[in-house]
Amino acid sequence: MDTSILMIKSTFLIFCLWAIAIIMLWFRPRIEIFWKIIATVIFAFYVWFFHEELVKGYGQFIAQWYTAVLAFLKELLSIVFVTMFIIWPVSLVLIFYKANDMGAERLLKFLCILTLVLWIVFIIYYFFSEGIDSFLYEDLKKLIPKAK
Repeated sequence: MDTSILMIKSTFLIFCLWAIAIIMLWFRPRIEIFWKIIATVIFAFYVWFFHEELVKGYGQFIAQWYTAVLAFLKELLSIVFVTMFIIWPVSLVLIFYKANDMGAERLLKFLCILTLVLWIVFIIYYFFSEGIDSFLYEDLKKLIPKAK
């Protein structure tokens, strides 16, 4: 599983989510305007840097939005699964140094549950991938109007 290919194929939808998050940030009270501006400038830099991929992704999304969304969701699960290799050790160090015992326990519970859910999803998909793909790409697609 090559995550660089996954990221390139999902760039447009990731940037859409990021744009929504930036808009939500601007409506969040009690965060200094300076940090809101910095976050927006960072987003703008990434838009400029990945402009070519964004244009390609937009074209693919317009041509086949249904397939693009399904591919994005599948890739997002894969990316989260892969980043768990980084999240777990960093989180365990944070849990060790966290002053609030309740917060440390909540973070540990969340990570355990998230990891177990990801494992279950991947195991189910591994054994039933043909049936799941058939349902998502053929049967469900027929039920959604204008799905390409």
